[in-house]
Amino acid sequence: MGPGPDPFDEFVAARYTALLRGAYLITGDVHDARDLLHDALARVYVKRGSIRELAAAEGYVRKAMVRAHVSRWRRTRREVLTPLLPDVPGVEPVNGERDEQLRAALGALPPRQRAVVVLRYYLDLPMGQVAEELSCSLATAKTHLARAMRTLRHQLGHEREVVGSGR
Repeated sequence: MGPGPDPFDEFVAARYTALLRGAYLITGDVHDARDLLHDALARVYVKRGSIRELAAAEGYVRKAMVRAHVSRWRRTRREVLTPLLPDVPGVEPVNGERDEQLRAALGALPPRQRAVVVLRYYLDLPMGQVAEELSCSLATAKTHLARAMRTLRHQLGHEREVVGSGR
């Protein structure tokens, strides 16, 4: 009787779609998202022996995706995003949302700001963990998030009106 199934393979099978969606939101392109996810999975697979709990593997994969994407962006700085989501089976828009304007606005953000928005609001991570995954301070992560949200509000026409104090 051979050894049982590899726990890492089971992790990938269970979390692949969610990780691919996260990669898509980070990159803005289905093909780049697949490449990014596969590269991250390969990097984590090599070091899977040092991961104490398999539940932590998802965090390692997310961190590897963000770091790889930011590194790639720094090298090329020629990112071209399209406002339309291509019809590709297996990659559904987040929560069924089909608002192309939101996708275009998210795609126009710099990679680190987009990563903060994805990690915080799509993956629902606390800000401390977002900062850890981006390898930056909490203050820097909050600054990226504030700038990203200001840009998104402006682009989507949701500027908050400041109500005067009557003075």
